[in-house]
Amino acid sequence: MKKLVSETSLEPCASQNIDKSGEVSTSHCSTANSNSGVRGLTEEVLAEEELTLYNLPKYYDIAFSRDVSGEINFYISCFKKYCNFEVKRILEPACGSGVFLLTFPKYGYYITGYDLSPKMVEYANEKIEEAGLSHRAKAVVGDMVTMKFNEKFDAAIIAINSLGYLNTHQEIVSHFKAISESLVKGGLYIVEISCACQNLEGERKLDETWFAEMNGIKIEATWNPYHYDTKNKLRYVKFRMRGQDNGRTFEFEEEHKLRLWYYEDFKRLAQEGGFKIAAIYNQEYQPIPIDSHITGELGALYYILVNKGNTQ
Repeated sequence: MKKLVSETSLEPCASQNIDKSGEVSTSHCSTANSNSGVRGLTEEVLAEEELTLYNLPKYYDIAFSRDVSGEINFYISCFKKYCNFEVKRILEPACGSGVFLLTFPKYGYYITGYDLSPKMVEYANEKIEEAGLSHRAKAVVGDMVTMKFNEKFDAAIIAINSLGYLNTHQEIVSHFKAISESLVKGGLYIVEISCACQNLEGERKLDETWFAEMNGIKIEATWNPYHYDTKNKLRYVKFRMRGQDNGRTFEFEEEHKLRLWYYEDFKRLAQEGGFKIAAIYNQEYQPIPIDSHITGELGALYYILVNKGNTQ
């Protein structure tokens, strides 16, 4: 279902929460704040353009807006604890609309992000330029499976299970090798993912719908995991978005296929790609023993990977 809708009623709400399990926590709603104007797409453009989440960066930005200051401080603490050199240059695969690209420079870092969606990259760069941060941040188009850089970065980050869009062992190992080659030896890759629950029913949320609003644009989104293929280690999610923008409304639904993570798999694939797990942290930024029984019941976790190199 991808279509324009002439009349839709969306109820505004007060607060939103992104569940850091890599799924979206949908029991709350949000009113996002922004100093920059968000221009809605005209009805003609919406009618011609394929309606998909990653083709609509402004609406994506509203729907998934969140305060990342706590995450930034956590990342910085990891840089200082697990690197024996000063981290200055950061790489972000799957950078999306650029929330970290806009934030890390305010802490004195240089950051480069890449994303498969040209529209996301264009949008992120527009925001970077508007914020006067082009000397410290940029976004480029790139595929996580193969993207490598000639310049070397000190650390890399990937948030809220974006790594899950790589579905096969081969894709994941290729990605780790590409990141390893783009980092200095001893550099960090901080990966945030959620492993499968022992009881997969435990991954389902009671309410999978949330609302967000910015500058008069209203968004209703639903993230609904509906099928788990344990044999092929895949999770299938139905995503639906409805929006109102300056009197025009739109609606679309699409399927997302994500990796169903298991800890031993993740550890092995990271090692094949040139990394060693140095530490694991939960969403309260408390350490989890590496030899723990890691399952989705622990929620989304941050894996602190150290680049060992020598993956050729």
